[in-house]
Amino acid sequence: MSGESEELPDEVHNLALVAVATLDLAGLRALAYAASLGQPVLALHISLTDEEAERSRAYWTAWGDHLPLEIIVSPYRATVAPLVHYVEALHQKHPDLTLTVILPEIVTRHRRHQLLHNRTAPRLRRALRPLPKVVVTTVPFHV
Repeated sequence: MSGESEELPDEVHNLALVAVATLDLAGLRALAYAASLGQPVLALHISLTDEEAERSRAYWTAWGDHLPLEIIVSPYRATVAPLVHYVEALHQKHPDLTLTVILPEIVTRHRRHQLLHNRTAPRLRRALRPLPKVVVTTVPFHV
C-alpha cells in the first residue's frame, strides 16, 4: 500500500476550492477566508437545474465576480458525489496539486435548530477524507 510522501513547504502547490451553496453570510465568510490564505481560489456551486445555475451566475456577477466560479448542474439533487468527482478530476489533471476544500457551515445556538440547516458539510468531509492531497476546512458561521 503506497501512501502520500513527505513534501517540503515550497513543493506544495495549493488551490482553495470553496463549496458555495448560496451567497449568504456563511458562504461569503468562507470565500473571504479562502481569499485571505493567499493562494488561488475557485468557488464551486452545485445547481439542481439549468435555471438555478443561471440564477446563481447572475447573483455571482451582481456580487462582483471577485473570484472564479465553476457551476455543476446535478439534476438528481446530489451534491456530495458531484463535488467529490470534481475534486478527483482536478487531481487527475493536476496530480501535484494540494486542494484545500473549504466548507461553510452554519452553527446555531441551540442544537434543536441545527436540524433546520443543511447538513451537507459533515457528509462532504467524510466523502473527501479518503482522497490524497485533499485538506478539508470548515468555516463556521454562528447564528
